[in-house]
Amino acid sequence: MKTFNSITLIFSLHTLLFIITIPSSHANIFNPNDETLITFTCSKTPYPDLCLRSFKSNLWSDKVDMWGLAGIMLNHAMKVKANTALAKIDQLGASGTGPIQGLFSCNSKYTTILETDIRKAKAAFDKEDPKGAEDSANDAANEASTCETIFPGYLTEENKNMHDVAANAAAIFKLLHS
Repeated sequence: MKTFNSITLIFSLHTLLFIITIPSSHANIFNPNDETLITFTCSKTPYPDLCLRSFKSNLWSDKVDMWGLAGIMLNHAMKVKANTALAKIDQLGASGTGPIQGLFSCNSKYTTILETDIRKAKAAFDKEDPKGAEDSANDAANEASTCETIFPGYLTEENKNMHDVAANAAAIFKLLHS
């Protein structure tokens, strides 16, 4: 009887240990509630420091998977950078700073980023089409670069920020379909 109780006790302890250790050993795979996923994801982008800053400024970043990170980059970081650039364009226009043609052109570029590129990327994202979202994010990066080419020096910081965030978003979308 003692042998049976000892075997039962050992079996029960092994089962309990198995139940406790299996989920915790897979926590990093299934539970991204740590910075490991963010660090990994950002290491695969062209501007990892900016990527990390973008996610650290969002309270939900450590609670989502890679799709969620892509969504944050698209719906938060890209929109903020585009709106910041448009606000600066309005400020420059109100003060009469810079050639009017360049201002109009950049206004058009950033309106396209917000109303076309980000919307297309979001529509592709919602359909779980990361390639389409990547293409639209790359379009936004190109629009920002074009603005800097046609209106150099006036929106350099905003153009760089928009380009870099959009390039990071594109890289994250690429990870999702690679």
